[in-house]
Amino acid sequence: MNEQEEHVKQFLTSSTYNQLSANQQKHAQDILVRFNQQMTNEQHLADTAWTPQAVKEVMVGDFIADPALTNQFGIAFAPVLKAYQKFLGVDQLKEIVQAIDDQRANMNACRKAHKTWAQLHGADATEEQPSPVAKPTTKPTQQAQSVKVQPTKQTKTVWNEEKLAKLIDQVKCDMPAAPEFQHQALSLGEQQYVVAEFLNLMHQEFNEYPDEWVFADLQRVLGMMMPLDPAITPKQIKNIVPTAQALFDYLKQNGVITMDQYKVGMKAIANMQNSQEMLASLSRKERETQLMLSFINSNGIDTDDVQAAEAWMDDHRDEVAAFMRTLLNPWRDYEHQQLVKRQEAARRRAQLSSANGGKITHHRAPQGIKFSKKARKKRRRK
Repeated sequence: MNEQEEHVKQFLTSSTYNQLSANQQKHAQDILVRFNQQMTNEQHLADTAWTPQAVKEVMVGDFIADPALTNQFGIAFAPVLKAYQKFLGVDQLKEIVQAIDDQRANMNACRKAHKTWAQLHGADATEEQPSPVAKPTTKPTQQAQSVKVQPTKQTKTVWNEEKLAKLIDQVKCDMPAAPEFQHQALSLGEQQYVVAEFLNLMHQEFNEYPDEWVFADLQRVLGMMMPLDPAITPKQIKNIVPTAQALFDYLKQNGVITMDQYKVGMKAIANMQNSQEMLASLSRKERETQLMLSFINSNGIDTDDVQAAEAWMDDHRDEVAAFMRTLLNPWRDYEHQQLVKRQEAARRRAQLSSANGGKITHHRAPQGIKFSKKARKKRRRK
């Protein structure tokens, strides 16, 4: 087994691989073995030494011209290759990721035609074409980059509720065809619900728009607030992480968020899936309790030691209450309704007790109800 084969083997058992969707995992080994082989044959580069230009050329070469390659293979390609390079920790990761994104459309065109880029457009239409004017384009390229930076900064300042609503509508509209949202466990409507709730809660609770999200707030919304939604289903809770990842991929691909924001988002959900699976198996009230225990545990308290946990809670009542208020704040209307119901039930019990002079009364069973034979015999004896 050579070094590249060993890298692929390690990747297929890594946590990075586990974060891929089912379709991406299905095609990951085939994608990596094929791409590594073509990169070695055509560019003579190991998997830790790829360059952005080499990646672009291999993507539209013999690698993608095989008629046996399916649409699902094409959809899985970019996320798998990015995850693999991230796993290897290569020096030019940002540039390679950008190269993959830039060449993605051309690669898909080649795959659909079962031809290389050169076969489609002639030998002169390769990615090496700009090389004769490399020197003159250096300064304009830098200027173009500086021009692009300014709109990014401006978009951060012009975010408002109306623009956020338009983004949510746009994402919902693109979902049926967007490759990032394909092959998910949730239906289209379930995915739309999760995405809209996440984007709204980040703004509503923390006043953060896309490209302004903070790591801790992402974890609080995705991992704690959303599982407490009274309307969310256990199935949706289990798929908050995959849906969030699909959204981050979509937003980055469409230039809504930067690579830095994308990395923060992916880091926030990296180790969240196991806790979501556990929360999905509990009732809503049990989820509240579990999240409170997790908060206590995060403060260095062993929650298995009941006395120690209770003693810590007694000393930090305000802190615990503030934490739970934050988590439950989005659902305050629901919580208020539940409180009103409990108060009304207590009031009815108090009125019934007052009408009976505070005495507990034992009522005879109402007539017309069928009892067992044994019960009827007892009643006759009386």
